[in-house]
This record gives sequence, C-alpha cells and structure tokens, in this order.
Amino acid sequence: MAIWTIVGVGKGGRILIDSGISTDLTEAFEILNVEKSEDVASKGGVGPDDINSSILASDSTPSLVVDVGGEPKPSANLSDSIRLSGSKGEDNAFLGSSLESRTPKNRATTGIRNGATQASEAAVEAALAYLANHQKNDGSWTLRFDDVPCQGQCSHGGANKLDSHDVAATGLALLCFMGAGHTMHVGEYSEQVSRGVYFLIQKLRIQSGRGTWLSSTASAEMYEHGIATLALCEALQMTGDESLAESCQAAIRQIIYAQHNDGGWDYHPKAPGDLSIVGWQVMALKSAVSAKLDVPTDTIRGIDLFVRRENVGGFMFRYRAGKGTPSMTAIGNLMRVLRGVSKTDAMLIRAVDYLADKGPSDHDAYYNYYATQVLFHYGGKPWDKWNKAMREFLIATQEQYGHSAGSWWHPGDPHNLTAGRLYVTAMACLTLEVYYRYLPVYEASDMEFKL
Repeated sequence: MAIWTIVGVGKGGRILIDSGISTDLTEAFEILNVEKSEDVASKGGVGPDDINSSILASDSTPSLVVDVGGEPKPSANLSDSIRLSGSKGEDNAFLGSSLESRTPKNRATTGIRNGATQASEAAVEAALAYLANHQKNDGSWTLRFDDVPCQGQCSHGGANKLDSHDVAATGLALLCFMGAGHTMHVGEYSEQVSRGVYFLIQKLRIQSGRGTWLSSTASAEMYEHGIATLALCEALQMTGDESLAESCQAAIRQIIYAQHNDGGWDYHPKAPGDLSIVGWQVMALKSAVSAKLDVPTDTIRGIDLFVRRENVGGFMFRYRAGKGTPSMTAIGNLMRVLRGVSKTDAMLIRAVDYLADKGPSDHDAYYNYYATQVLFHYGGKPWDKWNKAMREFLIATQEQYGHSAGSWWHPGDPHNLTAGRLYVTAMACLTLEVYYRYLPVYEASDMEFKL
C-alpha cells in the first residue's frame, strides 16, 4: 500500500508517493577508497560483498515527487514522513549546532559531565601533539608517510604517491584541533590551525561562485570536499572570522550543486547517492547553517528524502543498494537525530539498542565514530554502556612510545590499510572528543520534534 507523505508546506508544496518497498542486496563498505565503486566492481571487487553502484537507480526504494497546487493536507501518519522538523520547525535547521562546549572555559566541565576521564583527555592531547608533529611545511597533512615531515618513521602510511588525499587529511586534522577548542586565534595549536586553514583556502578554486579543491584526488572527490568544507565552516562558526565566509560559501555551493536528484551525494557530482559520503556533506551543511551561510531548503529536504530511501529493516540503513550494516545504520540514524527525530521514536530506540548491544569495533574506526555520536546524543544507559567500552578501548590501544606516540593503528579493516595511520588517529581522536564537540541534542533542546 502506498504512503503519501507531505514534504513541503504552504502553497505549491510537494507530495512524496512512496511504495514503502525496500531491497536487501549485498553491500560494500568504502572509506576514502582510492577507486570508485563502479571501477572496483568491474575489476572483480574488493571483498565478498562488492556491488556495482549502477544498480541503485533500479533497486532503491521506488518514489515519486509530485508538485501540487494549493495548500497540501497534513499527512495521515506523521511517523511515515520523511520531513524531519528541525529547530523551531524550520525545514533547513539542524539540532546540535552549538560549539560552545568546546571552548577552553567549558571543555573540561562538559567533558567530565558527559563521560570523559583524565585518561581520555590525556589521549586526546597526545593525539593532537602527534598531529602537530606531522603537519607539512605548506600547512597541510597527508595520508602518505614516506614524505616530509614523517620520512617513513611511521608504519602504515596507507595512501600511495598519487593518492595522498592531502585535502581530506588536512580537514580531518583541523577537525581534531577545533574539536578540542583550538582555532586560528585561540589555543596552544593556533599556529597549526591557521596554517591548515590557509592551505585549504589557497587550494580552493572558485569558478561561477562554486569552490573545488585543485589538489583533491578524483577517486575520493566528494569525500575530500565534504571533510574540507566541514573544517572550514567550523572554523568560521567558531571564530566568526568573515575572511573565511567567501571560501566557505563557495565550497557549500559546490555541495549544493553536486547533490543528485535522489537527495544524496557520490564520489563525483550529480551521481546517485552513497550514505557514507552523504554523512560528510550533511555535517558540512549543518555547520554552514549555523554559520549563517546560505543553504537552500530544497537541499535539506533532499537529504531527508535520501535518508528515507536508504532505510531497510525498520531501523537499519544500507550502503548503496545493499543490505543494512552497522556503519550505515549509525550514519542514517545520526542524520535523523540531527534533523530532529524524537527521542521516543521507535525506530531510533531500536537502533540505539542495536548499536549499544553490538558495542564498539576493535578495528572499524568509521563505525565507532558515527555510532559514538548517535549514542552520545541519545544518552542514558545505552550511552553509558557504549562509552565505557569505547573509551577504555581507545585509551588502551593508543601508541605510547617512539615517533608514533599519540597515534592509533587498528589492523583488520581494509579501509584502514587504504587510508592509513593518520586517518585512524583522526577518527579515534574525534571519537574521544565527542563529550564536548557538540552538546547532546536531547539535553540541549527545549523540546522534542515529532516525525
């Protein structure tokens, strides 16, 4: 039976006709892959669950958007709506946008209240020192460790000479520093942040109002773009430095332009969406909205549509046209949380219980990063259960000696091999900064928003 769902309000709104049918195919993970999924699949794949993304259009949830005149009628069942109300009911708003908890004045008290310990904070500080020691002379960071400044002293450099992913690496490192309250103007690492931000701005090429990074690697174009844009927008949001505004808006315009008509993003502009890549674009747009940059309502509505399409099995989310997976389930539910889903939503409760019972991975830094955020925002016993295991695992596995001190390396995940030690370190550091990077949305919000 078809579900009719309103995704617009007021005159000239739109109605989504959704069959509610979903598929359950195999899936393939990818994190900063050096090859696009279509290419990998054509070469025989990288694992037992490989899939050609070209089947997405035919195998994804069928839907139809119809323009209608006049005032649309309210949905008969709002729990089926893809329109997730944001702050104060605004279509283009996100929850959890405040960065005040990161400031030097607030970081310590907020961290301890939300589950940090002296040991976890010491691990963050060691990670920041490691990252500072691995910044290149031009202000960038790289995923490849056979070059300056590391000169091969670290193992597991990951990226090859042609795919060093300097734009993504720089964005990830900057997010770690800013997550702990360091900006271009404040903090022990203000010089490192300034140089990193300068590198991104200098490498951004603006044409027709849209900005793209010249040094981004084509095989991971929108991954790099989303990560770097998020870093720049957070710098603008944290400092209010108007000199960043033009570059941030140009990079955001590229994200808006690159969105596929299914509401998602892929490695390259205008290609059918990939939930993993969508996550970075959404976080960048969220920061842009908070920084008072222009983000069209239709772009955000498209995200809601895409997230709805990628839902399988009630609370699970899929990678491309595959089956539900833990990582995609964490990303999909985080998108719903940030767009204002109620804490009492049955689908969210099932997802939280699933993630808490599954617990942190001993090798998948990407899953840990996103699942940590979902459970942190939700809070309560599921968060306490997850946090203790996650926090103690990361503290115990951080390198303590030698040139690699402060870093992490978790074998067992093929994407760690591709992206390398700096990527794993950044994701682990960001995971341990969760206590103060954002406020828990269900604590910070004065009200709950119903689907």
